[in-house]
Amino acid sequence: MDASFPAVSIITPAYKRVGYLGEAIETALDQTFSDFELIVCDDSAEPKIEALCRSYGDPRIIYRANEQRLGIAMNNYSGFQAARSDLLTKLDDDDRWTPHFLEKLVPVMLSNSGIGLGFSDHWLIDSEGKYMIEATEEQTTKFGRHLLNYGLVKQPQLLISHKSIPLASSAVFRKSAIDWSTYSEKVGGAYDLFLSSCLVSSGLDVFYVPDRLTEYRIHSGSGTSNRRLQNSLETLFVSEKIYTNTYFQDIASDYRNICSYNSKRTGNAYLKQGQVISALAYYGQAIKYHFWG
Repeated sequence: MDASFPAVSIITPAYKRVGYLGEAIETALDQTFSDFELIVCDDSAEPKIEALCRSYGDPRIIYRANEQRLGIAMNNYSGFQAARSDLLTKLDDDDRWTPHFLEKLVPVMLSNSGIGLGFSDHWLIDSEGKYMIEATEEQTTKFGRHLLNYGLVKQPQLLISHKSIPLASSAVFRKSAIDWSTYSEKVGGAYDLFLSSCLVSSGLDVFYVPDRLTEYRIHSGSGTSNRRLQNSLETLFVSEKIYTNTYFQDIASDYRNICSYNSKRTGNAYLKQGQVISALAYYGQAIKYHFWG
């Protein structure tokens, strides 16, 4: 392994919680492909997180604490920019990988510079780490991954309309394929859809492995009304970016409907907070998208 330039950089954003982080790190260390760096981006400067990272005594683990809180989108961004490899992958602090995840994707991308994104299917697990088999099957179908075969994807635009790419948990992608000047804190928790759209519209190939190589953890609870509103605004922002991107003109009608839905969803979130004027504005926007685009 070239310590200066690892083959792939793993980005693990963290914020306060330590409970699952050890599991996540250990599944990275257990990878059959070992030429990587693991950058833990701590948005809370939590001493227990730093202590855990250092306890492994592995030089591939790099702990970074932010001087001030950056939020979801920019904490991820800080890790992406600190990465020494052009190949990036995300491992959230509560998720897990199966041992062959990197082995199945990274060598393919190293041998073919024309591939900008590789991804696999994944398992859903509950808070105790148990497989959610029925829910996993439902999600594979819901996001259209059951229609994909091993190898290069023939119609990558459809990956965006189907939201097929689990970029936050089961993907390896090229840093150089993204125009990072278009990335901002406004993408928030929808950063994964935003980056997926950037990668697909780059014109580089997309590679798919149907094996379930990672484990995405589902937590109970619906979140606060403020978080739901923020999530709606972030998703709408990214949806509008995709809708106005001429590369996706073949799925523009799909995204017009998605923008209408997300506008209505944002209106609902405002209404639940008693902000009637803002709610009406987004309801009006939903109607506009529905009828006129």
